[in-house]
Amino acid sequence: MTLRTSDTLGLPSAAKEAYAFAVLGFLTAHGLPGTEPSATGAREARVLGSITPGRDGLRPPPPVARRPVRLVVQ
Repeated sequence: MTLRTSDTLGLPSAAKEAYAFAVLGFLTAHGLPGTEPSATGAREARVLGSITPGRDGLRPPPPVARRPVRLVVQ
């Protein structure tokens, strides 16, 4: 197996944490679980966190029918 850094794949290593939180925020905003029981040991998949509306309220996006299967960073 060839090991490559995220830098070679277009994701700067200094930005990995920011991208991870952006993905978790996306999943939460769309009502998708952010855990995978087989990887985390959790009992079931769960939505992580919550989104709290500000003074002007919040219109979240409608729930998606399918989970994303990959992330493309451009």
